[in-house]
Amino acid sequence: MGISIKAFSFVALLAAMTPAVCAAEADKAWPTRPVRIIVPFSGGTTTDIAARLYAEGLSKRWNEPVVIENRPGADTHIATAEFIKARDDHTLLYGISSAFTINPLLLGIPPYDPRDLVPISAGASVILVVAVHAGVPARSLGDLARLAQLEPGKLVWSGAPGVPRYAFTAFLKRRGLDMLYVPYRDSATPPVDLGEGRLQALVLSVPGANALVHSGKARIIAVIDAQRAPMLPDVPTAAEAGYPEMTIDAFGGFFGWRDMPAALRDRISGDVQAVAKDPTVRCRLEASGQRALGSTPAEFAGAIERQRIRIGEIASLIDLKAASSK
Repeated sequence: MGISIKAFSFVALLAAMTPAVCAAEADKAWPTRPVRIIVPFSGGTTTDIAARLYAEGLSKRWNEPVVIENRPGADTHIATAEFIKARDDHTLLYGISSAFTINPLLLGIPPYDPRDLVPISAGASVILVVAVHAGVPARSLGDLARLAQLEPGKLVWSGAPGVPRYAFTAFLKRRGLDMLYVPYRDSATPPVDLGEGRLQALVLSVPGANALVHSGKARIIAVIDAQRAPMLPDVPTAAEAGYPEMTIDAFGGFFGWRDMPAALRDRISGDVQAVAKDPTVRCRLEASGQRALGSTPAEFAGAIERQRIRIGEIASLIDLKAASSK
């Protein structure tokens, strides 16, 4: 793909920096003023919803306001640059993993030093599913693959840019299947077209599929996350169905600033994990089509590294740049 993103391995970075800062003591009084969380997407998006739910829970634990600041645009670079520029020990970033695993392959090395971003805790994962029109005689990925083999080029599909599109394209490529891809400029039209039968398959989030399923216009045949979705316990994952090349998690979480004391990092991580276990927070995240996570810094860094490797595997099957330009 032209460049390596090994330099962006947060696992190695975290291991290298932890011994140097473990002796630092977290400020027992932190936070001493309102905390700002910068989000790289506009209000109402799944990432924004997750950040706001965590902000509400953290505010109660910290006894200080936790304010969300939306900075969308430039493939998350605007928000990341704003966070780094702030150099403020009361500002956090709620970033998405693809900014560190996909963007370097598509856009080149990001205009910032990864040491400026300290992984704290995973927050939530957006649950992505494969849905088919009710008239398609497929109740599993295996059924859909067999239909595509019988009628090459006749089945029509679509998926949102990024992870959804890459995952399904990898599935088609790996299996030698020919389905017609239709691009869209907005996210509202594809579910409508699936419901009307103009699309036979669509990769989308759970909320986008639910209305179609409840109206009998579509059915969900697979989850492309590594784990089954809590709100869809009977729907198998793509890996369980025998198509592991489609497996990928779309998650986000909290990052801290360069030279953040390890003790404070771990304390914030513990608070995020506590909020993630709150039944109300979990329920509200699931209602938005997300899974509550919460993790240690090392676990979060490890998850990013695993996705980096996974994206590399997908990139060996498909041309990411070509798939992104469709």
